[in-house]
Amino acid sequence: MNVAIKYEQLSGEIKDEINRFHEKQVIGGFPRSIEDSMRRWFETNFDAWIETRFAAKDIKRRHHRIDVELPLRVVDTLIESDGNDDADIDYVGTIVNISRGGLFFKSKNSYELSSIIKVVVDMGKIDPELTPIEAIAMVVRCDSLDNNEYGIGVMFSSIYDEHKETLELFIFKSLAYFMYNV
Repeated sequence: MNVAIKYEQLSGEIKDEINRFHEKQVIGGFPRSIEDSMRRWFETNFDAWIETRFAAKDIKRRHHRIDVELPLRVVDTLIESDGNDDADIDYVGTIVNISRGGLFFKSKNSYELSSIIKVVVDMGKIDPELTPIEAIAMVVRCDSLDNNEYGIGVMFSSIYDEHKETLELFIFKSLAYFMYNV
């Protein structure tokens, strides 16, 4: 299933931004369809646009994070920096927040920094229109928390295009809901 953002369903404010971007693309000699311009705007300008409107000014992150409680499965440890490679693993954790660049989750298991893991997020638990996301991610943070849990921060290093589209659609829908229902 190829999930796509439908231009006609976007808010007027975002359509205006995309239209301005599209006009600049055409003037710059890049004749694109509005759909191509929309996709490029989401890839290149969306995070900065969100940052100027909704993010705290003292926090500088590359991607806007969405708070969410969602199960996560770590289905494989591809490279573990301490040399202990667990075979046939399937650890379950709970995502705390997610962005286009990675996610933060709670787990009963700790992970060594720089470990490479394969994760699966069932986005259908939140939105039945969305498919699961599989990604390869590098552990960039591992904090000890209460209740014998760990806070694990990962940065996506590889995510298939169709999974990336699902993730971007989820983030867009979440931000649109926040923007127009607060």
